[in-house]
Amino acid sequence: MSLIKWSTVESPEIRIGNRTLSSRYFLSPLAGYTQHAFRVALRRLGGVGLCTTDLVLASHLLAGSRKSKALLKTSSADRPLTVQIFGGVTEELVKAARWLETAGYEAVDLNMGCPMAKINGSGGGARIMCSPEKACQMVADVVDAVSLPVTVKMRLGWDRDSITAPLLAREFEQAGVAAITIHGRTRNQGFGGSVDLDGIRQTVEAVQEIPVIGNGDVCTVEDAFRMREETGCEAVSIGRGAMMDPWIFRKIEMTLKGDQPVEEPDREEQIAFLEHHFRLMIDHYDNYGCQLIRKFAAWYGARLGIPEDLEDRLRRLESADEFQEIVNQIRERHGERESSVPTALVKTPNGPVERW
Repeated sequence: MSLIKWSTVESPEIRIGNRTLSSRYFLSPLAGYTQHAFRVALRRLGGVGLCTTDLVLASHLLAGSRKSKALLKTSSADRPLTVQIFGGVTEELVKAARWLETAGYEAVDLNMGCPMAKINGSGGGARIMCSPEKACQMVADVVDAVSLPVTVKMRLGWDRDSITAPLLAREFEQAGVAAITIHGRTRNQGFGGSVDLDGIRQTVEAVQEIPVIGNGDVCTVEDAFRMREETGCEAVSIGRGAMMDPWIFRKIEMTLKGDQPVEEPDREEQIAFLEHHFRLMIDHYDNYGCQLIRKFAAWYGARLGIPEDLEDRLRRLESADEFQEIVNQIRERHGERESSVPTALVKTPNGPVERW
């Protein structure tokens, strides 16, 4: 497999609607993790072409809820950015898209891929894919309502017996969407099983001109290039892989430039990333940032080789002073625990689909 063939045959840039992005490798939204603070910290490392917000319920956005305001938080250091919205009512999605345009946001992504019951129960997420005609009309109405680029994130289909992504991709392109991100699983798979690269390829082949962005199971540089090699997608969106290794985008960029060997972050850089991420959390959320950083404890514990007792303290963090004490001890005790990149530490739903 020619892992870096694109470095010589194509531009690293990609155009989506009226935006030209500097890289074809994007950060996927992960609810509860990819807040403004994490996005800014990640961008500082380099190589990220685009970030997308956690999904925002259109009705909450229109009501100006505190949660929606937190999800929409951004800054000049957080560009380029797309806002992902969802909901089962077309009128609300149209109004939300118009609100985003008026507020100065750069692009809108419609979520048709989330498998969670609380999202699907309201008619949003992957549930929309079960009604192709409604989905196409919904997309067309949002596209017609704004001048911003409108993109769609979806799954292959509801289950293996209803693979609708290729059909919908073709219709969405006719409706005027600027790009489509396809997660290579069905809704019934949730986050289990393996990504179906052939299903993504079929979606790529269904459109004529717009970019299709592949998503799912990209945890290494090799995974990212394999996604493009086997599906023909023009870009790759990385979610859990970026949590496992925030330096993955920089590594991809270095590989494409022919820099060998690809530089791994040393201990100090890894700890500095943790500190920067935490400072941004505190800047954005005051002391509540201590609670928000707790869910990252397992990631940092595995990535930095943090001893388990310090990881447990990070998981129960109460103050900025305590955080500094923990970091000081991490510097002294780094390496006591074997460091490894985690493989499945983002909590995903377990059990029957009905419980999601």
